[in-house]
Amino acid sequence: MKVLHRSVFLFAVILLIVGAAFGQGTTGALNGTVEQGGAPLPGATITITSPALQGSRAAISNVNGDFNFVALPPGDYSVKFEMEGMSPLSKTTHVGLARTERVNAEMKLSAISEAITVTASAPAVLESTEVQANYTQKLVEDLPIPRTIQGAVQLAPGVTATGPGGAAVVGGGYAYDTLYLINGAVTNENVRGQTQNLFIEDAVQETTILTGAISAEYGRFSGGVVSAITKSGGNQFSGSFRDSLTNPSWDKTTPFGEPNQKSALNQVYEATLGGRIIRDRLWFFGAGRKFARNSPAFFTNSTISQPTNVNTDKRYEGKLTGQITQKHSLVASYLDNPNNDTVYCPFGCFESSAIDLNGRSTPSKLRTAHYNGIITSNFLVEGGYSARRLTFHGGGGDHITKNLNDARDIALGTAAFDYDNTGAGWGAPVFCGPCDDKIRENKYYQIKGTYYAATKAIGTHNVVLGYENFAESRKENNFQSGSNFLIYTHHDSPEFDSAGVLRPVITAGDEIVYTPVPTLSIKKGSDFVTKSVFANDKWDFGSHLSFNIGARYDKNDGVDSAGNPVSKDSNISPRLGVIYDIAGDGRFKVNASYSKYVSKIAETIGGAGGGGNPWYIYYEYDGPDIGGVGSGLDSFGVLTRTFQYLINQGGLGASQLITHAKVPGFNTRFDGSLKSPNVDEFTVGVGTQLGQKGLIRADYIDRKWNNFYGTFTRPHDQVANPITKVDFLDVVETANTSNLERTYRAVELQGSYHLADHLNLGGNYTYSQAKGNTVGESTGLGGFADPINQYREFKAFDRNNPSGFLPNDQTHKLRLWAGYDLGIGFLGNLNVSVLERFDSATPYSAAANVSVNNSANRYVTNPGYATAPTSALYYFSDRGAFRWEKVTATDLALNWGLPIFKTANFFVQGELLNAFNESAQTNGNTTVTVIRTARKNFNPFTTTPVEGVDWKKGANFGKPRSSADFQTPLTYRVSLGVRF
Repeated sequence: MKVLHRSVFLFAVILLIVGAAFGQGTTGALNGTVEQGGAPLPGATITITSPALQGSRAAISNVNGDFNFVALPPGDYSVKFEMEGMSPLSKTTHVGLARTERVNAEMKLSAISEAITVTASAPAVLESTEVQANYTQKLVEDLPIPRTIQGAVQLAPGVTATGPGGAAVVGGGYAYDTLYLINGAVTNENVRGQTQNLFIEDAVQETTILTGAISAEYGRFSGGVVSAITKSGGNQFSGSFRDSLTNPSWDKTTPFGEPNQKSALNQVYEATLGGRIIRDRLWFFGAGRKFARNSPAFFTNSTISQPTNVNTDKRYEGKLTGQITQKHSLVASYLDNPNNDTVYCPFGCFESSAIDLNGRSTPSKLRTAHYNGIITSNFLVEGGYSARRLTFHGGGGDHITKNLNDARDIALGTAAFDYDNTGAGWGAPVFCGPCDDKIRENKYYQIKGTYYAATKAIGTHNVVLGYENFAESRKENNFQSGSNFLIYTHHDSPEFDSAGVLRPVITAGDEIVYTPVPTLSIKKGSDFVTKSVFANDKWDFGSHLSFNIGARYDKNDGVDSAGNPVSKDSNISPRLGVIYDIAGDGRFKVNASYSKYVSKIAETIGGAGGGGNPWYIYYEYDGPDIGGVGSGLDSFGVLTRTFQYLINQGGLGASQLITHAKVPGFNTRFDGSLKSPNVDEFTVGVGTQLGQKGLIRADYIDRKWNNFYGTFTRPHDQVANPITKVDFLDVVETANTSNLERTYRAVELQGSYHLADHLNLGGNYTYSQAKGNTVGESTGLGGFADPINQYREFKAFDRNNPSGFLPNDQTHKLRLWAGYDLGIGFLGNLNVSVLERFDSATPYSAAANVSVNNSANRYVTNPGYATAPTSALYYFSDRGAFRWEKVTATDLALNWGLPIFKTANFFVQGELLNAFNESAQTNGNTTVTVIRTARKNFNPFTTTPVEGVDWKKGANFGKPRSSADFQTPLTYRVSLGVRF
């Protein structure tokens, strides 16, 4: 007993050091109804046990025959029903992560029947208005998909890989605004909102994706919720070791014509181990991962290989699960991810000088903790804490000089971008390598209580009430280049001459951008805190009706990186749903819901204060063409002449060239009351069981976004230019706007069926439309405020910002899979799985900047702006008028397991992705040229432009730019190892 007491005390101390506990997204629930002869049976004892549960839990059916278990660790459960005079009944079920499973029981008099054991078949997907998908580790292991959380997410309905850079978009939302949870901790990276890879694949137990009618327990998102949990050990020792192998030389190439890659064997090592320290009292789990990945790549618009990046990715996880008493438990976990790149090219590079050959490191750490206490049989309390930290060290060009009189040195330190076409860089590396580390982190804690009550008159209530505090900060001095200058080209992409030398070109309308960081970030950096209170009641009223009545109150309080107030906002989010069970037996249900989701303030919006953020002062180049094939000028020759032009015009004081400027905290401002965007959502659904072995559910989802981020300018609202001191800059204010639109409508269909014990069929289909006139995010910037209200008088034509299909629109998405387990005697077991994928084409448009105000054509009288724009974006086609190609692919997996000891199995997994090497172009060039000789005649406010007269598609419009513009060709993956 002394050893036990000391162990429990030590474990409690460790948890107190780590934090108090963690929050939602780590458990599941199990409920049901006990009946006898079709009538509710109160007083029955229900006992549940599981390898995932320390000890057992018991409950008594209430006056309505109902019972409820909450805060259950996900896993396989045995449910035993007992009552004096009745035959005992046992059922088995799986409790999924963030899901409510239902197990009903029809008990019989002991004289009529004997004890029986059956498998529960009521599908959890029908038990809630929530539109969700859950994938266990076994399914992810069997199917030919990446074993990552991202791989599971992409399998789900309502999710597309159509965000910036192929990021996941959930429910038609912004890619940066999906809530990602691992062990209850928020793992979204602060800027682009993508989940950090703070997991070891073999350690992930299961993943749940919520895409509609989401409970009030979840907040701070406008897309969806992804929750994953890692394993927790158990009374039995278990573990695994895996070696996963890939080699680019095994894989096929794309139609772009890139050469076959050289052989480079990439190996990922994973190991897990879990078990008991004290049976039913204290469990441990640990995991590790090591990967040194060689990533051969090609320069943009070229088949020339660029220096190979070697990414060394190590991950470690430790987890303790303990039970202080039978009613009080604690869980703590720690994840560490030291990560290093030998070279760094974040946005694509045209030449080796644009690559940082010193590389960078991006270590991450995550710690979580969780407390669970059963106060009474009807009242349970949970608490939680988590903290995540990401550090950026290195990665970028050296600071060479800030002396504008030395144009050659400035050229050597300036990063240039093919801004409107490929987005790739040339010249020097982007960002500043030797500058201070950048730190992005969040901290989160929660406490909630669950109360279960029932009466004959009002039915059964499962009420949750909770409080959350989420704080996110970013401390970084964001130098954009070694020289504090950038070049943006808007017309012609750099080309290679016959000798393979890059020949960029600067033409009139391109921009020289001065990006100093004169004011450094405050010590704490930006600080955005969301405090939330939520309540949710799952109300079962009789055998036919159940309701979800919930609401959430979120209060934002944020300051930027200079310590200036940005937001003091609050909002209420109702979450209301109803389910009607037509026959009252749980087999056929219809549901409907209304939900409002309120996002937190995006870090890239609210954190853009004066501290640590660069100035952007834009000088328009208006001289003759510099460079190009035949000029004899390389990148630095072109940059040298470009800066000589700036010097000749007056250098930084050349106010006549300044088109606009963003000077954070000076001419870019907040009024201190920025509000969070929100989404209104309606859903209608129907679901049914297919016999005892299948289910099908269909949901219609309708979403409309509100309260967008926007930037505003107003005539005569100006401040003095901090560089020239004598001329003025227009004030740009970030605020909310309602004159944007974004909608999403979808039908999500999902189903599964077990034809036999060894054959499993499943799949889903999504039909959707994403429309609007605001994109609101990019690969490099994450979320950004829409500039529709900047210089509105110069954009007052219909084709400046029309509504249409957004880039994330994908009309059809289909996933069908089948898995068959075949016993082959002493040779073990063979699982054969096939996945069929179909993604319809995504949209793009024909658009370019057109002249609205120059010396030859004054289409608009300047109403009082300091730097009136000379051009504005014009859509020559409808938004989303063109489409890339649809993607179809068949993926195959073979999983062979061979028993080698009593409890150990050797396994080999082989996968063929895109087994038939199907090809589709999924991205490409969208260059449009305004015909210069016609500019005087084309008035965007009054004239309908004619293709071939006023504008034309570029010579490469719609054509691929690199191998990355095609779907992944035939790819091989192999892994082998042992499990016990």
